[in-house]
Amino acid sequence: MTNSGKLWMVVAGGMLLTTAACKESRDTGAVTTKTAQGTSTTPAAETAEKRDVAMVRVINASPSDKDLTIWAGDSIAFANVGYKQTSDWQQIRDDRFNFQIKSAAGEAMAQNRENLHGGSHYTIVALPDMGGADKRNLRVLDDDLKPVPADKARVRFINGVASDTDVDLALVGRKDPLFDGVNFKTEAGWDEIDPISGNLVVRPDNGSNVLAHMNNVKLEGGKTYTFVLTGRAGKYDLLKIEDDVAQNMR
Repeated sequence: MTNSGKLWMVVAGGMLLTTAACKESRDTGAVTTKTAQGTSTTPAAETAEKRDVAMVRVINASPSDKDLTIWAGDSIAFANVGYKQTSDWQQIRDDRFNFQIKSAAGEAMAQNRENLHGGSHYTIVALPDMGGADKRNLRVLDDDLKPVPADKARVRFINGVASDTDVDLALVGRKDPLFDGVNFKTEAGWDEIDPISGNLVVRPDNGSNVLAHMNNVKLEGGKTYTFVLTGRAGKYDLLKIEDDVAQNMR
């Protein structure tokens, strides 16, 4: 391939990314999030983009940390996020940050460098590590939040248990699991499904014993759901975060 051809591919790729980002900003209105702790709301993506800020939140899925603080560079971005809790959305300037969990001595226990884009939504997930009690994992997820059709629910699942066991997320009575064979630290990407209700269970992949459950769950059309498995062997929990993404009203 000629150099000019390669250059065109790079330019075209950049144009596609820019177009996708602009489309998200145009389409995604305010996001209202419900968790066990309460409700948090973001401005419309287009408004945040004009302010040069991204919307960021933290899920503490690290059972060794009763309260967790996340650093962005040299500053504290999120303080005292309780275990099994999700922080409110914070507006953080669009820049490249080294997010960290630090020990009491100030040493980095986990870090993840991420470039935040104005108008986008991100979820930082604090996780344990199989390498020892003095280590953690940080996942920074680009949420790609967008309005969902009224006849579909948008769902994803994160396995946050430090183990070699892959797990399934299933609805009791439904033949196929919602997510199948998800390993530790993995975010099973978004899936749009028909609205359903019932009891959710997490099981070892191809196993029958229940590791965690959540009863009377309604996955409603037009809404977005994140489920996180957390805990230790013998004591697991399933967390639920619900996002209602409005259509941007211009």
